[in-house]
Amino acid sequence: MRIPALASTFALALLTGCGSLISNQQEVEIGQNVHQQLAQQYVLVADDDPVAEWARDFVRPLEAASAPHRPPSEIGGYKVAVIADDDLVNAFAAPGGFTYLSTGLLLQAADCAEIAGVMGHELAHVTERHGVEAIEKAFAAEQLAGFFLDEGLAKDGALLIFQVLQSTKFSREDEAEADEVGLQIAHDAGYTPYGLADFFSKLLALEKKSGGSALPQWLSSHPATADRVAAVKASIERRYGASAQPDQNRKCRTKTTLDAVKARIKGGQLKKKAGTGTKPAGG
Repeated sequence: MRIPALASTFALALLTGCGSLISNQQEVEIGQNVHQQLAQQYVLVADDDPVAEWARDFVRPLEAASAPHRPPSEIGGYKVAVIADDDLVNAFAAPGGFTYLSTGLLLQAADCAEIAGVMGHELAHVTERHGVEAIEKAFAAEQLAGFFLDEGLAKDGALLIFQVLQSTKFSREDEAEADEVGLQIAHDAGYTPYGLADFFSKLLALEKKSGGSALPQWLSSHPATADRVAAVKASIERRYGASAQPDQNRKCRTKTTLDAVKARIKGGQLKKKAGTGTKPAGG
């Protein structure tokens, strides 16, 4: 029987400390399940829409820059989707490299350096396996083993794992690590690493302007503070010194400009992916 054999493998890994309890293949299976669940909740932009094509084009150099931290080939590369919701200011990456950004994020960003900072941070959560580690902490080795059957991730296990990921808030240490690795990814992809700090500052200003009553969802799940902005800037100065300038390397490394992407979103021209979402497309 395969399940006992898997349980033995998980238990051995736990006892010997010889690596993750969840393999790369299993991580991708988890990510596929997360994608299926999210596609039921959110309206996704159709894969052949120019905005979705732009998003994949945008993430490509970030993916290449993430390789020193974790080879993307381990998870079959990053799978990028755009959530069609102008009121949602969010980006996140599930285990297995399933990566999402919202139209609200694109509309709020002043330039591509800000988006690169945010997306570099999200890719860093995957390179550092923060989501996988959260799952491993939530379940015993034998229980994890029972989730994975011959045909893949069992339905009951998939639901439990998704619930854990939904309720998980990364620790300060994980967030600090994602900030540190993310700014390196953005920098190595050709953008100023100040983009993440700039976007944090923008969201903090929006919160202050609203009196805290309209806290953007991305900010609430990734708490930004003045101290965190200062820590990101200090890390940039320590790592890159004067070679990294806040006002340089902000232009998109994509065929289509960010202004054109914003115009398509604002014009209501997006094609929606069939069968996705119960939430409104924003606006």
